[in-house]
Amino acid sequence: MPDEDRLGRKFDAIVIGAGHNGLVASFYLARAGLNVLVLEQREEAGGLLATAEIVPGYRTNAVSNSCHNLEPSIVSEMRLQDFGLRFAHPDPSSVMAFADGRRFVAANSRSALADEIKSLNAGDVDGYFATLRAMSTLAEKLDVSFYEGPPSLADLYGRLDNDADRALFNRLMFGSATDFLAERIASEEVMSLLGMVAISGNYLGPSTPGSAYMLFHRPLYRGSSATRSGERFHTLGTSKVAPIGGMAEIARAMTASARAAGAVIRTGTGVASIVTRHGRVTGVVTHDGEEYTADAVLSAANPKLTLTQLLTPDELGQDLAAQASTIKMDGTAFKLMLAVDGTPRFTCAVDDAENDRLLRCGFRMGTTISGMDRGYHAALAGEWSREPIIWGLIPSSIDPTLAPEGGHVLSLTVFHAPLRLSGSTWDVERDRFARHIIEHLDAVYFRGLKDMLVGYRAVSPEDLQRDFGLMGAHVSHGDITAGQMFDARPTFGLSHYATPVAGLYLGSVGTWPGNYVSGLPGRNAARRLLADRTDPDRYAEFDTAGAS
Repeated sequence: MPDEDRLGRKFDAIVIGAGHNGLVASFYLARAGLNVLVLEQREEAGGLLATAEIVPGYRTNAVSNSCHNLEPSIVSEMRLQDFGLRFAHPDPSSVMAFADGRRFVAANSRSALADEIKSLNAGDVDGYFATLRAMSTLAEKLDVSFYEGPPSLADLYGRLDNDADRALFNRLMFGSATDFLAERIASEEVMSLLGMVAISGNYLGPSTPGSAYMLFHRPLYRGSSATRSGERFHTLGTSKVAPIGGMAEIARAMTASARAAGAVIRTGTGVASIVTRHGRVTGVVTHDGEEYTADAVLSAANPKLTLTQLLTPDELGQDLAAQASTIKMDGTAFKLMLAVDGTPRFTCAVDDAENDRLLRCGFRMGTTISGMDRGYHAALAGEWSREPIIWGLIPSSIDPTLAPEGGHVLSLTVFHAPLRLSGSTWDVERDRFARHIIEHLDAVYFRGLKDMLVGYRAVSPEDLQRDFGLMGAHVSHGDITAGQMFDARPTFGLSHYATPVAGLYLGSVGTWPGNYVSGLPGRNAARRLLADRTDPDRYAEFDTAGAS
C-alpha cells in the first residue's frame, strides 16, 4: 500500500488556508464530490474572522468587524443558518460621528436620509443623491458580474456608447475621490462621509489618484444584472446585518458546513511549499515536512505570498514570477479592542434612547478630507496618523455574553498605520498609538470612556503580518483600486483564478472581486477548478490574456 494512501495523504484537492474564502472553496469542492483537505497554519479556522479575549471575560472580533459584503447566495447554499449562524438587524445600521458633535445616521428611507444630509448641509441633499445615482446608472450600463472572472478595463470601456459615460468612467477608475465628490458636493462634512469609504482598507488618501474607485465598487456589484435578477441575491441581504456572537460565528458555521460536505480541515498545519512536477501541481509540503498529494491545489492565502514564496521562479515561470514580485502589498490597518465596565455614551447622541440605538450599529469616526490626506502622508513618512480614522462596532450591544454584566467591548479598525515605521518599531509604538486613540475617543466621541476602561488589546500591522499571515499587513491582500482590480487582480494573466502551473488555483480576497468578507473569490475559484475538470479548454482565452 503506498505511504500516502496508508496515512491518508492523497486527496483530489488541497485548499491552503482556512480563512473564510478557503472554507467557502472547500465546501463547493467537497459538495461536488471531491476528497478535499484544508490546511491552516493557525490553531483555529476562520482567519481574520477570529475572536480574541481582551481581558478575562471580555471577547470581541480580533480583526474583521463587518459582514456587510457577505454573499447571500453563499449563506444560502452553505446553509449557514442551519449550522447556527444568526444575524441581528441593527436599525440604524451605521452612524458617522463628527468631531463637533453632529452625526450622520444611515437611515432606511430616502426622506430620512435627506433629513440627515440637511442636518450637515441642506445644500448638499441633491448633490448627495445625484452622486449615488450617477454611480448606480453607470454600474448598470457596465453590468460587471462578481460571480465569474472579471472583464478587462478595455472591455468595460467598450460597453459605453457616449462621451459623458466615458468621462465618468475615467473619473471613477483613475481620479481621486476628492475631485469626484467636489464636482457634486459642497460641504466638508458630506465629502468626508463618503471620503472615508474611498480609503477604507486602502493605502491612500482621498485626494490620491485612483481613490475614487472604492466609492464605485459596491454600486458596481449592485448594478450587475446577475445580482439584480434575484437569481443570486437571495432574500437574505447582508449589507445591514451583524452576526450574533461576532464574526467568528460566521467562521464556525462555515467550518461546520464544509465538514458536513466532506472536507477535512486540519489546523496548526502551515504549508511551506507547493510541489510541482513537469508543470503540474502534485501536492504540498507542510512546515513539519509532511507531504500531501493532490491533483489540484487552491490557495486562499495571499496571492503574492503564494506566487513568490510557495513556488520557485522556475516553477511559476521567470517572467510571471518577476511580475508577481511587484504586486503592491502595503497595509495600513491597526486593530484596537477595548473592554469597559459601563455603557459607552456617544457624544453625538441626542438622548439616552438614541444612544441605545447607536450602540448596536457600526460607527465611523473620522476627520476631514484634508485630515485623511495628512494621515496618508504621515504613513508614507513612516509615522502613524495623529488624526485616526476609525471604523468600529460594539458587539456586546448585540450579544451581551461577550462581556460581563454591565460591561461592553469595542472593536476598532484604525487607519493610517504603516507596517514600516521610520526611526521606531511597533514594539515601541503599539501602545503609544493605542493610548493616543483612546485619548482621542475620550476627548471627542465617547466622553468618559477612559474612566470605565478595564483593559485593551492592540494589534499592530506587524502583528497582523506575523500572527495572521497577512503579507504586508494588508487585510485585503492588495488595494481595492482600478489598477489592482478586474484583469489586474492579482496581476495580469491570473485574474481568472487559474495559474500557468496546471492544477494550481488562487482564491483569496486578493483575487477578483476582492470585496472583503464576501466569500466570492473562494466560490469563484472553486467553480473554476471544477469546470476545468470537465472542460479544460473552456477558459483558455482568459489564461493567456495579459500574461507576460
